[in-house]
Amino acid sequence: MRILQVNNLKKYFTLGLMRKYTVKALDGVSFDIDQGEIFGVLGESGCGKSTLGLVLSRIEKESSGEIFFKQSKISGSTKLDRDKRREIQIIFQNPYESFDQRLTIEDSLDLPLKINRIGTNRSRRKEIMKDFLSRAGLEPAESFLSRYPHELSGGQLQRISLLRAMMLNPSFLIADECVSMLDLSVRASVINLMLDLVRSEKTTVMFITHDISLAKYVSDRIAVLYLGKVVELGRSVDVVERPLHPYTKVLISYSPSIFERRQKIKPKELMTVFQPETGCNFVNRCPYADNRCERETPQLREIEQGHWVSCHFA
Repeated sequence: MRILQVNNLKKYFTLGLMRKYTVKALDGVSFDIDQGEIFGVLGESGCGKSTLGLVLSRIEKESSGEIFFKQSKISGSTKLDRDKRREIQIIFQNPYESFDQRLTIEDSLDLPLKINRIGTNRSRRKEIMKDFLSRAGLEPAESFLSRYPHELSGGQLQRISLLRAMMLNPSFLIADECVSMLDLSVRASVINLMLDLVRSEKTTVMFITHDISLAKYVSDRIAVLYLGKVVELGRSVDVVERPLHPYTKVLISYSPSIFERRQKIKPKELMTVFQPETGCNFVNRCPYADNRCERETPQLREIEQGHWVSCHFA
C-alpha cells in the first residue's frame, strides 16, 4: 500500500535585497513511498534534503507540486487536522534545539501526549513515558524525567527526541540526519533503537542522510538528490553497488570502505551554486559531460526494473 506520493514538488527561495536571485531548493521532485518502507534520501549539504523533510512535514509550504498522504492531498497549506499532524512526525538533526530548555523532560514528553489526547490523565501519560524510556535503555526512567535538556548528553537527548515522536504512534516518520551530530560510538545505538521502534510499530520512515554506508544499511530504497533534483532512485543495494549517475559515482568513490579500495572520481570545480538555466544540473561538475548535457535536460527514466536515473548516458 502506498502511503506517500509526491508529484513534481518545487520549493524556491528568493535572495538578495531586490529578490533578484532564486534558489531552487526542490525542483520537480517526484517519488512514492510504500507502507512500512524505509526510504533513504542521500546527498551532500545544500542538495535540498532537509527542505524536502520540512515540506513533507508541513513546516514549510511548497512553491508548487502535489503531496498525497494516504491518498489524501495535504499540499497547498501547512495546516493539517490533528490526526494527520500526529501521523506525520519529524526528528531534527540537533537534539539540543529540539527541546525547550526551560522544561523538564517530563513536561516536554507530556505536552504532545496531552495535545493528542493520549493517556486519560497525567499519571497514565507518565506511565507511557516511563515505558518508552525503559525500552530505550534510559533507566531509571524517573531520574531522566526530572532532568532538563542541558543535563543530558546528545545521544541521550536524541533517543528521547525519537521516543517523543514514536509515542504518538505515527504512520510516517521523517528522520533528518538524526545521528550526524552524535559520536560514532553512539550512532549505532540510536539507529538500532529507531529500527526496533519503527519495525515493532510498522512505521514508514524517510531517512535523510549524507552517509552512504548508513543509507545502505538502513534503507530499502534510496533517492539521490543534487541541487533540488532526484538524479537516481532505486533499491539501496543497486544504487550503492551499481551506481549509474555520475554524481552518485562521485559520492560513492569518496565513501570510505574497509572491504575495497575505491578509485576516487574527481568532479570539476564548482564555479557557482546556482543551477544552470538549461541542460543537466550536474553539467558544471560532471567529468563525463558533453555539449548535449549543456543543451538538453535529462529526464528521470527507468534503466532497469525499479532503478531510475536522470542522465543521457546511463
